Amino acid sequence: MSVHHEGLEHWLIFGERGSSSNAIVQKLVYDRMPTGFNDPADPSDFRRCELLLRAVPSLRLEFHRMAEISPRWAGLVNRWGEILEALNHEVPDWESPRASGAAPRAYALIRNPEVPA
Repeated sequence: MSVHHEGLEHWLIFGERGSSSNAIVQKLVYDRMPTGFNDPADPSDFRRCELLLRAVPSLRLEFHRMAEISPRWAGLVNRWGEILEALNHEVPDWESPRASGAAPRAYALIRNPEVPA
């Protein structure tokens, strides 16, 4: 790690992690291409990724580089704000570990990020 990412160590130890949030760290911190299925598949995966970006703000500055991984990641990067807006509307307390509720619009955007709205 040549760049210091404030909050990364705390997130690595205590953060809510999944394959997609780990993929963000692999790509943006270690410049390694993640392998296997590694993009958010549903609102829970998306939530963990967004929590990472909030915990380590420097990663958001480089987030556009996730588009290099795959067409799905490119679509997700391009529509990230729209997905987050849908999640905020559908599950306002999504940041809480105890949040519950359906997020059909966010789910549809995550599943098909390349399809125009």
